[in-house]
Amino acid sequence: MDETFIIRSLTAILGIALLYVVIGSGAISFLVFIILMTLIANWELAMAFKKAGINVNMGFSGTAGSILLTMIYFWSGAKTTVFFPFCLLIILSFFSSIVKYKQNKLMDTVFTTFSFLYTSIPFSHIMLIKDLSQGPVLLWLVFVTTWSCDTFAYITGMLFGRHKLSPQISPKKSIEGSIGGIIGSISASFIYSMMFLPQIKILDRVVLGLLIGIFSQMGDLSASLIKRFCGIKDFSNLIPGHGGILDRFDSSLFSFPVAYYYIITVIQKGGLT
Repeated sequence: MDETFIIRSLTAILGIALLYVVIGSGAISFLVFIILMTLIANWELAMAFKKAGINVNMGFSGTAGSILLTMIYFWSGAKTTVFFPFCLLIILSFFSSIVKYKQNKLMDTVFTTFSFLYTSIPFSHIMLIKDLSQGPVLLWLVFVTTWSCDTFAYITGMLFGRHKLSPQISPKKSIEGSIGGIIGSISASFIYSMMFLPQIKILDRVVLGLLIGIFSQMGDLSASLIKRFCGIKDFSNLIPGHGGILDRFDSSLFSFPVAYYYIITVIQKGGLT
């Protein structure tokens, strides 16, 4: 058996076990875990952009991300206004570029803001889902559905892939693999909900699986686009056999926000409590 496959499999098992413990732990422990993930993701982006000659201000992106997540945790009654301080921070960061204009400095400011938005906002939706009624069960629904999309896309693409999906960004991905991933995500959403969330309507199970299947692949391709821009293969080697946090959670960056908004606007309105 291939050594790389064994390493990837063992790391995946340990990662899932760690995630299970963290999700089942106290709220503060979960907050610390998400903040740590966000900080590492910001560091990985900063290192990647540095290879493209861009200097991301980690002090801004990491601190702003940590504050955002902490505010969402403690300021549960005002989630819609929680973004105001960060709008102000973004404005002030651009103001500094205006006062001392340099083309490179402006580029650094833009990418620093992007780093905050790309990591902290999506990760905050993991916390928002956990805060919902039956939050931990819903978290696993999104994780399992996202992972199923990745797995089915890989297997289907390997067996039947003929037509390239986006050859300039990710040459190995195929249209057939993408379709297989969507089928896998719909199947996982349907089966998981049937077992653990039977009150979710059949149509909502299918639609949620479809949305996660589409947006998780968009997240994957978006990460590939960044890596292509920076000229790197992986964001880091933090996770043996998988690369970095962003390599492992790139699909989740888009699937969690879309799942959260579908849950609160459609599924919960349909009676999930």
